[in-house]
Amino acid sequence: MDLRSVFADIAADLSEVEEYLAQILDEGPQAVRDVALHLLRAGGKRLRPALVLFGAKFGNYAFENVRPVAAAAELIHMATLAHDDVIDRAELRRGKPTVHALWGEHTAVLTGDYLFAKAFSLLSEVPVGRVVGIMADVVYRMCSGEIAQNVQSRENVLPNEDQYLDRIAQKTAVFIAESCRVGAAASGAPGDVQQALYDYGYAMGMGFQIIDDLLDLTAETQTLGKAIGSDLRAHVITLPVIHGLRQSQRSAELREIAESADVSGESVSTVREILGQSGSFSYAEELAHRFIDTAKRSIRPLIDVPAKASLLTMADFVLERQL
Repeated sequence: MDLRSVFADIAADLSEVEEYLAQILDEGPQAVRDVALHLLRAGGKRLRPALVLFGAKFGNYAFENVRPVAAAAELIHMATLAHDDVIDRAELRRGKPTVHALWGEHTAVLTGDYLFAKAFSLLSEVPVGRVVGIMADVVYRMCSGEIAQNVQSRENVLPNEDQYLDRIAQKTAVFIAESCRVGAAASGAPGDVQQALYDYGYAMGMGFQIIDDLLDLTAETQTLGKAIGSDLRAHVITLPVIHGLRQSQRSAELREIAESADVSGESVSTVREILGQSGSFSYAEELAHRFIDTAKRSIRPLIDVPAKASLLTMADFVLERQL
């Protein structure tokens, strides 16, 4: 399974959103154009604009109304990537140099700010007023989650599972949930349909992030497109490590590495070994499965349109993906 087959129903419109994004960024100031286009051309799943389009299919679908919403969702996502890579000191994103690696931290932060501003400029033109409020709340909650994570990392606090789940909800799941809902809102779908799509997106986003965190420790660098164990190196403690700290007979050794100021490649290999022995990878995968099951149940009552089948398939893709 790949996303091209999942996105088949919206492929033409998603392609137009991609062209629209390139046009918007190409028309920007010279100082930011090359940087922003580098971010766009680095690729990505385009998951959030796709979810906006799928959500809109449950209402009175009019592409000209939903296009700016889908584009804004991707611009907000790009902005967060530019900022996250500065915070994490990441050199690679999707196998390519990050903005701050090429142009410096100052430019990366300002580019992120520019993309946020451009996103809300697009949203302000959408005739459904609630769209701006929904996406403003998304950014607020993502920032809250990032601040909480940054404080934990700076103070070397090892979170428990509830704290981890709350953090990924704020940083990831809410944005995915609102991408579904905001598309439905922009096309005038009923409130109960919007809520069902939000519930789907929230649960799917939780599963998506857990799998993402799992891959950070189980994939290989050439597949992942960045260094293995980058979360651990940035002192971001994810679910497999939390489970290992609780269950492993080598929890003291694991804690020492997790609290270390400098996590080496050898240490990452040790962590992988400990977590494999303690069943921590299986535990994280099982929880992701439960969230995905919840996501699929959330939209089963909705009308049987092609977008519904695509969303159900997308949920399965989250569990099967390798990067």
